[in-house]
Amino acid sequence: MTLRHIWAAALFSLTACATADQPPAAPAVPAFAHAPLSADALIEHVRVLASDEFEGRAPGTNGERLTIEYLQRAFAGAGLQPGVTRADGSRSWLQETPLVAATLTNSPTLTITGRDGAMQYAYATQFSAWTRRLDPVVAIENAPLVFVGYGVNAPELGWNDYAGVDMRGKIAVILINDPDFETGDDRGFGGRAMTYYGRWTYKFEEAGRQGAAGAIIIHETAPAAYPWAVIQSSTGSARWDVVRSDRGASRAGFEGWMNNDVAMETFRRARLDFAELKARAQRPGFRAVRMNLTASMTLETRVEQRTTNNVVAVLPGRERAGEVVMYSAHWDHLGHCPAIDGDDICNGALDNATGTAALVELARRFASEGAGARSVAFIALTAEEQGLLGALYYSQHPVFPARDTVAAINMDGINNAGPTHDVEVVGFGKSELDDIFTQALAAQGRRVAPDSSPEAGYFYRSDHLHLAQIGIPVLYTSNGIDMVDGGVERGQALNAAYTANNYHKPSDELTADWDMSGGVQDLAALHAVGRRLIDGEEWPQWRENAEFRAARTASGR
Repeated sequence: MTLRHIWAAALFSLTACATADQPPAAPAVPAFAHAPLSADALIEHVRVLASDEFEGRAPGTNGERLTIEYLQRAFAGAGLQPGVTRADGSRSWLQETPLVAATLTNSPTLTITGRDGAMQYAYATQFSAWTRRLDPVVAIENAPLVFVGYGVNAPELGWNDYAGVDMRGKIAVILINDPDFETGDDRGFGGRAMTYYGRWTYKFEEAGRQGAAGAIIIHETAPAAYPWAVIQSSTGSARWDVVRSDRGASRAGFEGWMNNDVAMETFRRARLDFAELKARAQRPGFRAVRMNLTASMTLETRVEQRTTNNVVAVLPGRERAGEVVMYSAHWDHLGHCPAIDGDDICNGALDNATGTAALVELARRFASEGAGARSVAFIALTAEEQGLLGALYYSQHPVFPARDTVAAINMDGINNAGPTHDVEVVGFGKSELDDIFTQALAAQGRRVAPDSSPEAGYFYRSDHLHLAQIGIPVLYTSNGIDMVDGGVERGQALNAAYTANNYHKPSDELTADWDMSGGVQDLAALHAVGRRLIDGEEWPQWRENAEFRAARTASGR
């Protein structure tokens, strides 16, 4: 998701921050005697941000308070300005982000009824469900099931899986990923490479737009890119969302998944050939199929509201301050989580204390060099782990207009395993930023590695997604896999070990074997991209096949 300089212990003074948001005095932010972008600087930020004192940095907790105080002091100490202009004209580091959550208080049962009677399925083991409606009880009674293929409505591709069916009062049964995934044929969905239409988040949103009473996705491990255990582990947790004026009425009554065994049994009971219907859904002209089954479920929920914060800093440009290059990283993690060996704090050292540390050090680097012609902004986003919600709120209430945002560079996990010959660009081929980054790496004697798993849709799983949706060209990199010490074999082994042993677990902690020298090289290349853009006049564009091009074109850029 580690070049050693001598560390000089010192504290940043708060006197540099002339704003109403004067943060308290602790914890201290380390200062360094040498130039920014050092491995030691990154390590020391991670040491603080991923400490047990910060309790896993969950939004709305004391961990958030400590984190945003730390970031405010770090940005102020670097000489940046608060990025948010309040209604009264004062400046603030914080963009308040109101969230709301619905937490299940019952253990629901899914009942599917057909000619052969009723079958009941168990929560968590056989299906998962939640609601984003802010109602204490959501009851679905004998709603007809409709198989809607991949649940895609893409007018620009002439593709509408909902054509000819009124979904009001009905439950959409949906396939995961894109119509192109299994065949590899590119019918507009990128072949094996997932588009946003393949993401489960999109499928639930579209079912809501269609007026569906419920939406349930059929789990298959390969197209989902994760096993059923991943879905099972999140059952019962609060489902957070941005505050919506309609209190979630635009969403389906329930959203959820069914495991593959339940799905296959359901199609057999409906006397439908799943394989044949799936193949049909992969071709243009598919029409939804009524399954002659009904489903019932009752969800009881507890609703809570919480205000969290994006942290925004800016180094204004000298000549065209209204044009902005943006760096982003999410500061949050999971907070307290299921204990392993007595440890119940998910510290999130790699995910994403490293990205947050990188944000601070890049800010210091740019500030030490002096302003460019354009402004450069640094945004630490909240609630990524709750569904990219800080970024979603920002996209709905942008601090810097999307039309005037030249590009965004997102950092979600920085290489902590040593130097690499390559850096992976996730979503490679979508924008002209790829070319600029390729040139920056070439100047280091390194190379770009295209997205190694485009079918898994990782491009759609971090904060930059919501920036892309409002048209901003984005660059999102992952660590390289061709290690200077150990080659591709070692790189693959390290990635696999992190995913299996540490990802979203209490063991994602700073350890003595971290080597952030490779991360420093990666950040130097990302800095070079931003430096070129703030000093120049380029406006990188989405490529013609990118699904976000239309939003950029509509903005007039």
